[in-house]
Amino acid sequence: MNPNKEYSNEVNNHDENFDEYDSNEFEYQEQNSNRNKFFISPIFLLSVLIHAFLIGILVLFVMHSPEPQKDIIITTTPIPIVEEEEEEEKEIDVVKEKITVETEVDIETPLVITEEVVEDVSETENEMESETAEGVSEAISDMPLVGSGVMGNIGGGGGGGGIFGSRTRGGKRKAVMKGGGSRKTESAVDLALKWLATHQEPQGHWDCGKYEGTTSEDNTAGTTGAGLLAFLGAGHTDKVGKYKETVKKSIAWILDNQKPDGSFAPKNYANAMCTMALAEAFGMGCSDKRIKDATLNAVDYILKEQNASGGFNYRGPTTRDDMSVIGWCIMALKSALVSGLREKEIKEVFKNVGDLLDNSINTKDNSSSSKGEAWYGITNGKPSDKNSQAGGSMQAIAMLIRQYLGWHRSENWLAAAAEGQVANLPNSKKNMHVYRIYYSYLTLFQQGGAKWKTWNTKVTPTVLKAQRTDGDFRGSWNPSKGMMRVGGRPLTTAFLCLSLEIYYRYKSVMN
Repeated sequence: MNPNKEYSNEVNNHDENFDEYDSNEFEYQEQNSNRNKFFISPIFLLSVLIHAFLIGILVLFVMHSPEPQKDIIITTTPIPIVEEEEEEEKEIDVVKEKITVETEVDIETPLVITEEVVEDVSETENEMESETAEGVSEAISDMPLVGSGVMGNIGGGGGGGGIFGSRTRGGKRKAVMKGGGSRKTESAVDLALKWLATHQEPQGHWDCGKYEGTTSEDNTAGTTGAGLLAFLGAGHTDKVGKYKETVKKSIAWILDNQKPDGSFAPKNYANAMCTMALAEAFGMGCSDKRIKDATLNAVDYILKEQNASGGFNYRGPTTRDDMSVIGWCIMALKSALVSGLREKEIKEVFKNVGDLLDNSINTKDNSSSSKGEAWYGITNGKPSDKNSQAGGSMQAIAMLIRQYLGWHRSENWLAAAAEGQVANLPNSKKNMHVYRIYYSYLTLFQQGGAKWKTWNTKVTPTVLKAQRTDGDFRGSWNPSKGMMRVGGRPLTTAFLCLSLEIYYRYKSVMN
């Protein structure tokens, strides 16, 4: 029997007799349900296939999606945060150094105990080339370069930190704490260096005539030498510190302006200052390869300028001996000596200067009654300048020479001269003889003890108070009398900056 025909008859019967359909309702639904099983199955299978297909696509998409995630992970994992943290730690170290200096000043530690302790300021923390100035091998030794007696100690020797180790990082910090410096003195030095850097000529020199001085060959050369010394004295070189370009340009200018005979200007003031600056630049490891030969040439020029008497003059050799010029020449030769240059020849010069001081009518009296008076220029056997008297600049220079030639602080003449220095202190901004102040800082620091403490506690506040804080003058000092009138603001600022660097610029020769 044909199912379709049967199904058709059932539908017709349903239309004709509704009541009959009700009685057979459940039978019909059961039969219809059995038929639908055959019609629903293909649709269900198709649905399953479609869903399976979609799920397969999703699976494939998910399986391939991690690849770009891997790329992202690879590019983002090496985050170079470590370098930034190291830089921040360095800045924090600098702040700690300043805070420590201030604390020491408040505690009032003994300013100079040079008899017993030297190791505190003899070494540099040479952790990194970019952080410290190790200097050259000639300037590094375990024994003094010069001995006692007529040759003197003159700050020779030093450990692994080198002869200028007290100027850098830990060496500077310890020296400031020990010598009686403070955060204020260091701030004043930094302001002075900033003024000098911003007023340097593009060629590398300083023009005195632009800033209340006089432009001349001697003044320009001398002031440029003094300016370079100020940066070197604070530990800045052409490789270390924030004034690399300033140092580089000033060195280049001095080298470019050296004459074939080794001089830099007509007078030996300027020649000695430039020679001293080059010698220290060489000793601190500055990079210009011309420095060593130029320094040797400059030293040879000074050696030839010495008078037969053992002294020096503005130009030489002559029969006139000038204490001020002698002082500068001794300082220049000393810097060359501790940098490892011309040791034999320089020691001979020192011996001749010592003989001159021992035999001159105005310097051979070593009794305390004279209070250590020295001479500037001899006129009829008597000092011709008031600066020769107790508390004068020539007395301070003579003291420094004696110290560099090996005299101990207990010598009658040195003890008396130190008394003379502290008996005549500059006590106001208007009474600042800058040339005298510069040399008194040098010699009384070397002398040490109570006289140095008196000078430092009385004079340093005066120097700090005199520093300008206004406008374009900020960081500089007003030029005063004497040499500062021709050197102007640049030379005055360089000299007083060097004075405030005394705590670390040189070690005490008395050790």
